[in-house]
Amino acid sequence: MFVKYILLVALVPLMLFAYGCAEPAENGETEETVIEPLKPEEELPAEIEGWIEENKYGFGGHTHVYDDQLYILATYGERPTGGYSVEITEIVEKEDQLEVSVHYTAPEEGEPVTQAITYPYDLVIVEETELPVDFVTTGDDDVEGLLGSTTFQQMLFNRLITNS
Repeated sequence: MFVKYILLVALVPLMLFAYGCAEPAENGETEETVIEPLKPEEELPAEIEGWIEENKYGFGGHTHVYDDQLYILATYGERPTGGYSVEITEIVEKEDQLEVSVHYTAPEEGEPVTQAITYPYDLVIVEETELPVDFVTTGDDDVEGLLGSTTFQQMLFNRLITNS
């Protein structure tokens, strides 16, 4: 009985201390959690490879659920040369959405590049979620909020392809 009392006396202050160290949301802000995505390290399932092939030709953000995992794909579309890159830099789980930050980089003027058509993309994997995904872009081809809407993506692809 004495041991239980000692444990209780020791654990309660420790729990209160841990709770006090947590940063509360201020000014009505919602809590956010940064998610560490996985980069695919082995051969991808055929379904995912087909999905990438289908989507790599346009500029946008895409999601696909497979085997209880959410695959997140950011594509740069068809580029006339090498030197272009796309990187998913951060994924933040907010109260009402999953926010995916994507950075696009184009080659510097005069920079030597491969003379071949390329289709840059980045792919990460996170645990499946029911939250909608919002893409936030930065970089050389900054497109405000690549939303997960197929209609929006198709409109965006058409606009970018005709303006390229």
